[in-house]
Amino acid sequence: MKLRTVIYTLLLATLCMGCGGSLSMRELERLEARMNDAPDSVLTVLTAVDMPRWGERRALYALLTVQAQDKSYIEVADDSIIRVATRYYDRKGLPLRRLQAFYYHGRVYANAGLSHEAMTAYTRAKEFADEVDAPYSVGLLYAQIGVLYGNDYDYPRALECMETALRYYEIAGKEQLGYIAKRNIGQFYLNMENVVEAEPLFNEVLVWGEAHNDSYIISSTLTPLLRLYDATANVEALDSLFIRYPINTLAQNTAIYSIIAYYHALRGNRVAAEETLAYAWSISATAEDTAKLLQKNYQIYKALDTPCDALYSHEQLLAHQDSVVRITLQQPLIASQRDHYESRMKIEELRNKQQRYLMGIAGVIVLMVAVVLSIYVRRFLRNKNRQLIEQIELADELRLTVYNKEQDIDKMSGELQAQRLTYDTKLQAMNQQISQLFRARYELLDELSKTYYEGTASKNEKDKVYEKVMREIRRLSVDEEFAQLEDIINEYCDNVMARIRAEFPKVFSKIDYHLLCCFYIGFSGKTISVFTGIEANQIPVYKQRLRSKISKSDAPNKQLMLDKMK
Repeated sequence: MKLRTVIYTLLLATLCMGCGGSLSMRELERLEARMNDAPDSVLTVLTAVDMPRWGERRALYALLTVQAQDKSYIEVADDSIIRVATRYYDRKGLPLRRLQAFYYHGRVYANAGLSHEAMTAYTRAKEFADEVDAPYSVGLLYAQIGVLYGNDYDYPRALECMETALRYYEIAGKEQLGYIAKRNIGQFYLNMENVVEAEPLFNEVLVWGEAHNDSYIISSTLTPLLRLYDATANVEALDSLFIRYPINTLAQNTAIYSIIAYYHALRGNRVAAEETLAYAWSISATAEDTAKLLQKNYQIYKALDTPCDALYSHEQLLAHQDSVVRITLQQPLIASQRDHYESRMKIEELRNKQQRYLMGIAGVIVLMVAVVLSIYVRRFLRNKNRQLIEQIELADELRLTVYNKEQDIDKMSGELQAQRLTYDTKLQAMNQQISQLFRARYELLDELSKTYYEGTASKNEKDKVYEKVMREIRRLSVDEEFAQLEDIINEYCDNVMARIRAEFPKVFSKIDYHLLCCFYIGFSGKTISVFTGIEANQIPVYKQRLRSKISKSDAPNKQLMLDKMK
């Protein structure tokens, strides 16, 4: 494959020889013919010559450049080049060129995160779909429209567009793209909670990917298939997939780790479930990640039979869902289509001088859109109310379970209550000592930070403040501070640090003892990172390493050491 690419590059490079600073139309058309086979080679040739100064050559050069970048998986977010093509072809181009230009303009907008503008460009491109005999290009267009609808949670529209893309891919003979479309269709069905339609599609795509040794197809299909078995709590199916594809070979993202955490919970492995879930939270970055993890919190604690935690997670999920509903109801993609069609009607109004007639048509379209939106919103709210009723019923069941558990707790002996009171008193005292130990330092850091970020001082003065902040942080991490922490831990946590130093005299380093202090106190990963200089995302790794050393040892008090570690 690499050899063929090199050959293509050499052959295409000869097109530039003797042509001066730019390429002729014939040479540009030859490059276009090689686009699907060697887009990176085409891009190499295009970037080696000057962009033509005017006319159709300039427009085609711009179109081919952006097309080659897109097919080479280079995400261009600047539309300055593709705008040359759309402006020219919109005035003078054939239907196919206009479709291609607006399609790649939409791709650039999508790369920039401008979904409204991307949908407007795709809608312009779709105007020419019935006028061209180019099933491959039309398939690409409908696939990207489907992706935008899917990103906006409009799964029925997304499903319709992706099925249309699949039909065009089959006509064009694009087998791999057809299976990618089938995978996307399965994802939309899964998002609509239709596992009956989704599962066979995922399995079909996975079989094809394995038969053709297509690593992209396999990896991109495993994630939604895991989501499906996760949603149905199909432990046997998850076992089968993890045998075929070990956990360490899967994609390392929030979705995968949350699924693995739930799998451990279904297997009754509480420690593994909570540790994996904690790591999933630590690498979450988007609002979508938050929603999925809140749902997983509820599922995991329900599977682990901890109703109080499950109820709390459920309430958090409801609050987050309400905010998502408000955002979804804004319908940005529908708005983009409406804006596009209204602008097109204004153009026709100017051309035909039929202002009243066209405004009437515009009014009818807007009314129809409003009616459709009204029907959709009513259906959505009706389904939402039904879901809320079900969730309230579930919450009532959980509250009843909690009440029964509380009745059982009330029957416990007074001795247990006294022990808990003693523990709470010790914990309060420990927290008070820790607060006294670090309050002054944190207040100083806070004031210094405000001076640095909000003050009007000069750069030299801000540099001095920054140095004070760093000097104070270094003071927090000295051995004397951690020695005080050890004294507090030993007083209120059964001398656990003293036991560790006695039973592991040569096993742990100084930083290990510091980390153990932080874990026993219950500091957050970010706080530990400040004290120790270790990256926050590495804290769980260090924690697991220390737990492993303790658990594998013959220390008499190792269980106490593990139980006290938060």
